[in-house]
Amino acid sequence: MDESCGLFELTGLRRELVDIPEPKRQDKSLPKLIGVHKLRLELMERECLQARTAWRELRTNVARVKQDWRNAQQHARDFWADARADFFRMEISSGKFRTAKGAYERKKLEAERIHIQAREAAQRARRAGQAYFMHKQLVRAGHLRSEKLDILQKILHEKNNPPE
Repeated sequence: MDESCGLFELTGLRRELVDIPEPKRQDKSLPKLIGVHKLRLELMERECLQARTAWRELRTNVARVKQDWRNAQQHARDFWADARADFFRMEISSGKFRTAKGAYERKKLEAERIHIQAREAAQRARRAGQAYFMHKQLVRAGHLRSEKLDILQKILHEKNNPPE
């Protein structure tokens, strides 16, 4: 006998192939999707924070301009009241009174110009507020999608790796 003959050949038995399942390759697409989604969510959160900061600054500016407008109106009213009081007490002449009336009209026009600036600033602040709330809504929706993706990943992990 040839020593190269194996035991299976002598007995006439055939070797059976052992069926060993190959390990499944993990699908990396969901973790990649979650990673990209988290990056986008962080970007949206930063944009939302910037929009909120811009909105707050514009609201502060509106408050300042409105106060300037109120001050200008009050200054014009006080100036006119003083000029009328001086005229009725006969402390100034009619020429000086007409000059004071012209100054009062200019002060009123200046107060109106400041009022227009205040309205424009309020419109800018309103638009910035709308942008902020839109960003906030997008971030909220992004968080919901992120939670759904995390739940999906957990379910798939449990399905692929059952507890033994």
